[in-house]
Amino acid sequence: MSDSEHLRILRQGVIIWNQWRQEHADICPDLHDLSLAALDLRGVNLSGANLSGANLSKANLVEANFAEADLRGADLRGADLSRSNLSGVNFSKSTIDIFTMYQDVQGCDIGVNGLYSSLTDSAALLRIDPPGNSMQGANADAVIESLRHARKLHTFSLLLAGIAMLFIVIKPKTITLPYLSGSFKFDDLSYSFLATILSTVLLSQVSSFIDSGLQGAHYLNDRRAAMLVGHFPWLLSKYESEPANRRQSKVMRFFLVFHPVIYIYFFLKWDVLFSGDWQGVMQHYQEMPVIFGEYLLPVFYVILIKLCIHIFKLSEGFQKPILFDTETERGRHSDMERLAEAVEKQASRTAELVELMRNREG
Repeated sequence: MSDSEHLRILRQGVIIWNQWRQEHADICPDLHDLSLAALDLRGVNLSGANLSGANLSKANLVEANFAEADLRGADLRGADLSRSNLSGVNFSKSTIDIFTMYQDVQGCDIGVNGLYSSLTDSAALLRIDPPGNSMQGANADAVIESLRHARKLHTFSLLLAGIAMLFIVIKPKTITLPYLSGSFKFDDLSYSFLATILSTVLLSQVSSFIDSGLQGAHYLNDRRAAMLVGHFPWLLSKYESEPANRRQSKVMRFFLVFHPVIYIYFFLKWDVLFSGDWQGVMQHYQEMPVIFGEYLLPVFYVILIKLCIHIFKLSEGFQKPILFDTETERGRHSDMERLAEAVEKQASRTAELVELMRNREG
């Protein structure tokens, strides 16, 4: 049966197709290089099918069965693969994009930049040529630079929280902080108010840089990029593959991200709070000797907590592997080897020509 006949049956609908598959279980459908774009194929049985080079862009493939199907070079941009069975699929050189949906898929791993099948050691990766107005691309160095800026600003915010911890543990009456032309003395309340504002500004920049890094990581597609970004020495972005390390990392990331919560300590009268005197708590809050404290603090704290939640979610995004396709990697190495061989031959011929010219001159 020709591939056009298979396509004709498929276009009659999923019910007829699945019934035909049951009746002809020994036939492996051949749909290679065919266009199935934007078709409604929910629950379709494409197990073992040859879909290499097929156009499945924007197709509805929810709960489809692709077990051991050949999807090499397939176009999956904008397709909905949610809850589909992708066990044993060969994804090599297939393409997805940011609009491809693959929630709750079975039989493969989800990475930062695509899908990976361990049985075939192949990956479906985000297209490496994003829209021209996105200012993104496959550049590991740009991702590292974004993470480096985020780490630096986050470290400064942690330092502010560390000084607040000194107020709680050592309980000094004042603390002196240097500035360009002298120094300022702060009591615990005025310092914590200033630190709350500074942390809000710093973490807004951290959020921006780490988000930029994660968006850039979506387009990485080679082994070097995976190693550089996955092992960048910052707990909020470092990928942990072992379950035990993953749990420990999550706990540590939680405390590192939500460190500004410590400033609440200075704005509450804890003995009154524990006694249940809410009127006394509100009176203490309203009488704080901080300019506009009762108006600005709630605003900054809501923004600060939202920033912390957003940064923690971004750090969770880095807890997926950055994928690369083994077959594509081998092809790249082969190309580099051929190029190196050609350069070596050219250099040898050039040396022979130079030697020949020297002999003639002699």
